[in-house]
Amino acid sequence: MEYVTIVVMLILIQYAWFSIEVGRARGRFEVQVPATSGSDGFERYFRAHQNTTEQLVIFLPAIFACGYYVNAIFAAVMGLFFLVGRWLYFRGYTDPAKSRSFGFGMGMIANVLMILSTLYMAGVSAFG
Repeated sequence: MEYVTIVVMLILIQYAWFSIEVGRARGRFEVQVPATSGSDGFERYFRAHQNTTEQLVIFLPAIFACGYYVNAIFAAVMGLFFLVGRWLYFRGYTDPAKSRSFGFGMGMIANVLMILSTLYMAGVSAFG
């Protein structure tokens, strides 16, 4: 489970970095606290960060359960896939010229694979 923990810590570092980027965007686009709207540029950063928050609610239990019930290496690889997907998503969302779809898809695939494989293995263990 060490690999899973390392990947989760990398994702939390990435999430903290996204938070910093939102703060920087607030200054760059002159959006005063506590406002969360008023500039399309700022709103792109804010929404990309918020969507990552929403995905972490799914990702974190999924990666730990997958590492436990399925395989820690598989879970860590899926976590790295999620990490890269989130980076592509964030870059795609914050740059109007780019698309966020591919990065979102990567993260979603990682989450779904971890959830389904864990559900299968836990079911086999429980009812096997």
